[in-house]
Amino acid sequence: MNRLVDPVVGRLLSAAGGVALSSWGAYRALFAPVLIGPVREQLSRRRAAAVFFNTRHRVPAYREFLRGHDRMNARQFSDIPPMDKESYIKRWPLESLCQGGRIPDRGVVIDESSGSSRTATNWVRGPEERLAARRLIQYTTRSTFGNGSFVLLNAFALGPWATGMNVSMSLVDRCILKSIGPDVGKVAATLELLGPKYRYVIAGYPPFLKALVETASIDWKDFDVCAVVGGEGMSEPLREVLNARFRKTISSFGASDLEINLAVETEYTIALRRAVSADPALARDVYGSDGVPMIFQYDPLNYFIESDAERNLLVTINRLETVSPRVRYNIRDRGIVLSSAAVTRVLQSHGISGAGLTPVIDLPLLLHWGRQDSSVAFYGCKVTPQDVQHVVLRVATLGEAVANFALHPYEDAGANKRLELWFELAAGVALPPDTAALNDDVWRVLAEVNQDFRESIKMVPADRRPIVKLFAFGESPISGQDIRVKKRYIV
Repeated sequence: MNRLVDPVVGRLLSAAGGVALSSWGAYRALFAPVLIGPVREQLSRRRAAAVFFNTRHRVPAYREFLRGHDRMNARQFSDIPPMDKESYIKRWPLESLCQGGRIPDRGVVIDESSGSSRTATNWVRGPEERLAARRLIQYTTRSTFGNGSFVLLNAFALGPWATGMNVSMSLVDRCILKSIGPDVGKVAATLELLGPKYRYVIAGYPPFLKALVETASIDWKDFDVCAVVGGEGMSEPLREVLNARFRKTISSFGASDLEINLAVETEYTIALRRAVSADPALARDVYGSDGVPMIFQYDPLNYFIESDAERNLLVTINRLETVSPRVRYNIRDRGIVLSSAAVTRVLQSHGISGAGLTPVIDLPLLLHWGRQDSSVAFYGCKVTPQDVQHVVLRVATLGEAVANFALHPYEDAGANKRLELWFELAAGVALPPDTAALNDDVWRVLAEVNQDFRESIKMVPADRRPIVKLFAFGESPISGQDIRVKKRYIV
């Protein structure tokens, strides 16, 4: 990367970005065709460099962090050591992580992560950064759903958790809001109460929305409902299941560690994802041999996103007003960044065009494979929860019969790598007497959706092949998970 920009220049660029963010018209102008991608990329890098200088000067914990890595005088952005939750956030008190070494007296919200990693972490957010995040999510909402009003049914977990509360605070002055939490009965009751005369957007985790469309006694054809999902990946078969009831389903990418709505799906990214899902050769030329990622677009002026050699995403929030700044923060998610121009060239080399595969706006692409620790390595391939989600929806005997699933990797007594796929059946579904045919169907479909697994399974000795295990409802090792937070898919 280029040498670090002079901090005064960086501050001016950051201030200009803040002015643009205050107006929908000015914000759109920043992405006009005349301001081509490479210019925006340079602006993004320079704003990130300004954040580095400001954080080094203002945040006590960050100065100690840099001294510990002997990088106080880093001259290039790539020389700045990445930080993460373990190496930075958990090592210092909340106050030391804040600008000026203190939590501001007013306007501060302290959020918690969902605790899906078993230990919740607290995040300090000040009034200026919450305002910026609110404007960004409102701009995204306007781009996705238009300028008209709608009823937002917020079915994310509420209470102290970052996503649910911030969604409500960000959109309360943009729509009619009801914060419900993940409760199927209350969502259905609200739809019945207000009736089909309104336009609705329901926001929640993918497993909750699947349960909603499968169990709520709603005549969906009478309602105009869209959905926004977040918190975990969503397969294209699941999108089809949801869109049988909803007008459209859009996924938003965020992180409690950073902000909600860092990136969002667009019609272009959905079309691109479907194209690479259907064409392994195209997928290899776009991103390599990994499984099908979620694909988003993001605003490079507000976020500078990189990936390292292991495809860890490193994120810098490009705003000086962030109370507790993160510089090259490793969220331990697997992903890469590509320009839309580079992807367009690959599509053209394959003779592919049209069908929504031309971006409406020249924003960079974020390809995201989920948590680095949310995949299972097995004989040289990686199996993800999204792969299993495909299997559940494509194997006829599973579908609505499955309440929960998990991947269980382990080593046997002979130190051999083994893999089990656990399915907890829904309430009232009986265990089948013979699972041999189901076992064959599951691994056949998994080989269809994961090309690396298809090749790896050929190397597995017959006595070490993966096994499907079925459990009655409430009797599995994954029973009783709190539906208010993200599910645990790896055991």
